[in-house]
Amino acid sequence: MHIRPSHPWPHLPKQQGQKPKAIFALFLAALLVFAQPVAAAGLEQPVFQSRASIESAAQDFLETHYQTDTNTRFHINPIDPRLQLKECDQPLQVRSNNLTLPRGGRITLKIACEGSNPWRIYVPARIQTMVNAISLARPLAPGTRISAEDLTTTPVNANQQVNAYLTSPDEAIGQIVTRPMQAGQILTQQDLGIAKVIHRGDHVTVIAGTGNVSVSTEGVAQADAGVGQRIMVKNSRSGQLVEGFVRDANTVVIK
Repeated sequence: MHIRPSHPWPHLPKQQGQKPKAIFALFLAALLVFAQPVAAAGLEQPVFQSRASIESAAQDFLETHYQTDTNTRFHINPIDPRLQLKECDQPLQVRSNNLTLPRGGRITLKIACEGSNPWRIYVPARIQTMVNAISLARPLAPGTRISAEDLTTTPVNANQQVNAYLTSPDEAIGQIVTRPMQAGQILTQQDLGIAKVIHRGDHVTVIAGTGNVSVSTEGVAQADAGVGQRIMVKNSRSGQLVEGFVRDANTVVIK
């Protein structure tokens, strides 16, 4: 007669073999969990130089070296936000190759860290100085003599002006424009010519001498000329040619 055991032992060797493995796996997982904060605490995150500090150093340099008056403004090109430079442990050094205000107002600054983690970058900037330049209130044809009513003012960036602009109406009144001019156009020295107050063939008074001692005679102008310009005059009595400077529409002075 066959008797079956009341408590079978199915696969006992396999269960006994898995128990140490399970305990080891739990131990390893716990070890990893507790090790992560320790590892993280040992890694120092790098500290980068802020863009604001670089732009501030550039601004301070521009104000120190190129501030001309209260109308001067500085525009610094934004620094690429992807740029990562290690924080400098010394004050930033800023330099420029332009010792004076550059034409056009454009400048490039070299900003450098000379500390334990040296680096350098180049930052473009613009300098803007606003002035009220003399401009035309209405169109003028070539040869037109300028009056006060022809003039107004227009704000311009002085650093972007190639030709010499005018800032006082007195620099233009009484002169003539040498080319067609439009309303609102900025007047420059190249646009103006001296109005001719004496013309060839005009009879003028010629004055010679200095101080309280002088003599005068009549003469005939040999060319056109404006105030302050040189002109040749023929003495009406002797026929001799003399050179003098135009004082006004009727007078030539020999110095």
